[in-house]
Amino acid sequence: MDTMLTASLVVLALLLSVAVYTELTAARIPNWLTLVGLTFGLLFGALPGGLTLESSFMGLLTGFGVLFIFYVFGGMGGGDVKLMGAVGSLIGYPMIISALVYTAIIGGVMALSLVASRGVTGLCRWARAGGGAGGAAAAQTPAPPARLTVPYALAIASGTLLVFYFGSR
Repeated sequence: MDTMLTASLVVLALLLSVAVYTELTAARIPNWLTLVGLTFGLLFGALPGGLTLESSFMGLLTGFGVLFIFYVFGGMGGGDVKLMGAVGSLIGYPMIISALVYTAIIGGVMALSLVASRGVTGLCRWARAGGGAGGAAAAQTPAPPARLTVPYALAIASGTLLVFYFGSR
């Protein structure tokens, strides 16, 4: 295996491990972590023996750009967007496309599981009580259930791992 490719995979493994740990323990992905990941990705792309700089940069733009759309509409946190950009810079284009697909599938399963385990009962109770109706019902209506969040770094790490297991299709 090429030295530059090995270095890139080591950085990727460390990036994803720390991101998952910090998101599960602190519910955030630090900016310094994603900045280090994308810097190494672009640096490895600029050096001979690994991805090309073009592939690394296109991976960054694709990973960041696709998730940024969801961020704009409130469906995802900024740390997840930046993490996917960093992953894209490390695995390059077109591998980032497969990582996005696998990540979306895993993230969707995680979200459905979370709703099924915690969200349905609270949401149904809130809806039965009037669910935000005005007037006299408003005084008796309980607060809406707390917003459910998916630790998407786990989905990103799992989706990226599946790219290396199943290959980029």
